[in-house]
Amino acid sequence: MKWQKNLRFSFRAINRSRPRALLSISGVAIGIAAVAILIGAGAGAERAFQKTLQQLGENLLAVNAARTETDALRGASQLYQTLKLNDWESIKALDSVKRAAPIADGGRTLKVGRIAQSFTILGTTPEFQEAKKFNLIAGRFIDQDDIDNRRRVAVVGADVVSDLYFGEWPLGERVLVGNVPFTIIGILKRKGLNPDGTSDDGQIVVPVSTAQRRILNIDYLSRIFVQAVSQPAIDIANKDITALLRDEHGYDRPNFTDDFEIQDQDSLLATQEQMKGSFSELTVGLAALALGLGGVGLLAVSLLSVRERYGEIGLRIAVGARPRDILSQFLTESVLLALMGGIVGILVGGACILIGSQLTGWTMILTWEAATYPFFISLVIAVIFGVFPALRAARLDPIVALRSK
Repeated sequence: MKWQKNLRFSFRAINRSRPRALLSISGVAIGIAAVAILIGAGAGAERAFQKTLQQLGENLLAVNAARTETDALRGASQLYQTLKLNDWESIKALDSVKRAAPIADGGRTLKVGRIAQSFTILGTTPEFQEAKKFNLIAGRFIDQDDIDNRRRVAVVGADVVSDLYFGEWPLGERVLVGNVPFTIIGILKRKGLNPDGTSDDGQIVVPVSTAQRRILNIDYLSRIFVQAVSQPAIDIANKDITALLRDEHGYDRPNFTDDFEIQDQDSLLATQEQMKGSFSELTVGLAALALGLGGVGLLAVSLLSVRERYGEIGLRIAVGARPRDILSQFLTESVLLALMGGIVGILVGGACILIGSQLTGWTMILTWEAATYPFFISLVIAVIFGVFPALRAARLDPIVALRSK
């Protein structure tokens, strides 16, 4: 069959000029490997973001105390002090809300012996653990009995353990929060950085009643974390909470402005989509550059091959080969070179993804897209950059070709 003959001729031609063929295969392989690595890095970044977003909690809303300008200094601001525990009680009773956790927080110095360091004191309730997806590696979380009795108990984050106790588990140990002694009853599992660059590992969690009365000396909240009953219910919960707080805080009075702000995870998702779009544009640009260089290399090698084989082309035409036979042969050679480069590039790119993720700690994933897309791209390279040399060979005048032999 003709295609079998073309394959035999193509393999022989490639074998006769191995250095040139290796150069062409290397150029395509580098471009394909670059595409595979970029796709793997992009997939890894997306998975890492989704994992981090899940760690923040599902279907979450954050009802924050808004800021208002102070009279003392133009441009300065402070939080409204109108968000109270009564608001939390009312919010968690809404049908669209699954659970809610009040937050009263502030920075304080923690002391263990002669070691002192500032951390975030976070007063809350048991609902906080489930809403924010906090896991314990030892001990227990605060409970309702701790809140009712204003117990001086604390659950510490991973950074507190490493900085104050040098990695040793401090269950049952005493820690001074300011000058108030607390007993450590639990240790939180490390969560790492949030999408906004903040960390939840450097905090000490105490009952909200204890935080307000014995540490912060306040009667208001800085925020309330709210978990909607489902993803579609997030917008409903947002509207319900807005109506509730406006009613309780006096929305009907003249010149009223909202003294609260509600944020949800849509802003984080929008940031992810923006970053994903920017990364995709970068991927397309770098891939086009790498593949363009590989394609130009294939084009140059194919043109040189046609030039050096004028005599062979003329002889084949003289013994009855048609122009389309010549076109088919040289196009087959280009496809073979591109496919070899594609296979090598996929193997190299896959190895770089697997090894790179282990050595660098970056999340990189070997997906099916990272393997299949470059394979089809190599075929496109062969067609785009192999057609011109093949057409040039097919249109060659046999008399001119034989004279150049």
